[in-house]
Amino acid sequence: MSTPTHRGYKPNVFDRLANTPHSSVSFKSSLWHATAAPAPETEALEGDVTAEFVVVGGGFLGCSTALHLAEAGHDVVLLEADEPGFGASGRNTGFVVPNLLTGLDPKFMREQLGEDAGERLCRMLGEGAELTFDLINRHGIECEARQAGWLQPIHSASKKEWLKDRVAQWQALGRPVRELSARDVAEETGTDQYHGAFLDPTGGHLNPLGYVRGLARAAIAAGVRLFTESRVIGLDRDGAGWRVRADKGSVSASKVMLTTNVSGDGLAPKAEGTQFPITLFQCATHPLDPALRKTVLPNDRCCVDTRKEIIAFRWTPDNRIVTGGLMASPFGAPERAPAYHLERLRSLVPALPELTSEFAWQGRLGAARDFLPRIMELGDGAWSAIACNGRGMAMTTALGRAMARWLHGGSNEGPPVPVTAPDPMLLPGLAPLALSAWLPWNRLSDRRETQAE
Repeated sequence: MSTPTHRGYKPNVFDRLANTPHSSVSFKSSLWHATAAPAPETEALEGDVTAEFVVVGGGFLGCSTALHLAEAGHDVVLLEADEPGFGASGRNTGFVVPNLLTGLDPKFMREQLGEDAGERLCRMLGEGAELTFDLINRHGIECEARQAGWLQPIHSASKKEWLKDRVAQWQALGRPVRELSARDVAEETGTDQYHGAFLDPTGGHLNPLGYVRGLARAAIAAGVRLFTESRVIGLDRDGAGWRVRADKGSVSASKVMLTTNVSGDGLAPKAEGTQFPITLFQCATHPLDPALRKTVLPNDRCCVDTRKEIIAFRWTPDNRIVTGGLMASPFGAPERAPAYHLERLRSLVPALPELTSEFAWQGRLGAARDFLPRIMELGDGAWSAIACNGRGMAMTTALGRAMARWLHGGSNEGPPVPVTAPDPMLLPGLAPLALSAWLPWNRLSDRRETQAE
């Protein structure tokens, strides 16, 4: 089965090396695509229309921004090149994580952004999971949502002080997080290889494609005009506003927000060059013996540990385990990834039987150099926002609402993060290749930390 590609698709360097357009691992073979509720009925943009706001990109960030702008009374057009969730939003593990990567704690955010902006970002992040599940409940989104908590075990005893400090920083912001002991985390995960854990009970997991389709449906109900199969090919000044040109039509609007992450295809090259795409591989097992759930993640939490090459896993409602991650070499990675990540999980959790994958798929996340969200000004009334960084679902949902409040003028605090000019990295097209050197080094670092115990 070949990977379905949208019209005008331009493979990046990693795609060409991995030969992903001809891989046996595809979006259509994802568990989420097989089980999600249908996408809302939409049409392609044809002809010229006008709006107050144009949002480009129908993932979590675009749908959340459009939904909240429409709920505030604005006239919004949302343009999506394929279908809602076609990109990274519909291809991840489905973790709802109200946090950033290991080491990116409130203190770090304040140091990077300043006291006030850092504090705003921390609070937005901390509330992200609660907002996500509230939207699901409020709009009746069918996506197998489970707000059972997010667990981050520490893989090394050397991280105990870091864990205590991280818990204390988030508790100081009023977040209901807590530290688990080694014994507690063994009961939570089914493995005794961890030394403690960070637990945020507001997190959880869901079917990400079902969620983004539900957000799109809610946006339409709020008045958003959503056009799919409408790839944006140009962005031009038009008097005091903007003209956004798609395949077969255009939208004239006062304000434009790009939420395409790494799928912009050169629409705003400098903004796209501020992040680098990382290809992640995911797989889902065949249904397993339900009795395993009594000892392996018995509280149905999602689990992501603190390794540099993380081990992440969760259950699905039909007793499958979903896991995945990175691969160092792009050559043959789609074929090798499922066995590699399932074997890593088995070596961690001895109660698991031999595992095989029934579904396997891949997607690309966008990562900024500092792994923080950004809003970049492209001109008067036009911006590009990036937010994924491997914690996309809660982060992008919350950032979409915060941006809508800022654009609406309903926030006295200003933008949710400082607005900057695009600052592209040197040779951004080659950035994904750095992974081939970076991941083996991280594996060595993880091994040294665990062997030093």
